[in-house]
Amino acid sequence: METGASSGQEVHQLRVVLRGISPLIWRRLLLRGDTSIARLHQILQIAFGWQDMHLHRFDIRGREYGVHRDGGARSSEPTSTEP
Repeated sequence: METGASSGQEVHQLRVVLRGISPLIWRRLLLRGDTSIARLHQILQIAFGWQDMHLHRFDIRGREYGVHRDGGARSSEPTSTEP
């Protein structure tokens, strides 16, 4: 984690790897600390030259996150039915 020199904003460096592909395909991304999963989806589309037709998911500390085809983010976190 780094801090932007001019704004003091946290910057996270990510290494994004496409699994199961040979040769290895990856990108290094620098993201602001307040970047949402939905925004990360948009950034990935640009970084890999995709046109919003490739399914992907994020594994973050044992939880899966993904983007539905309609553009809404989802999480594998169980939902509670209790009030």
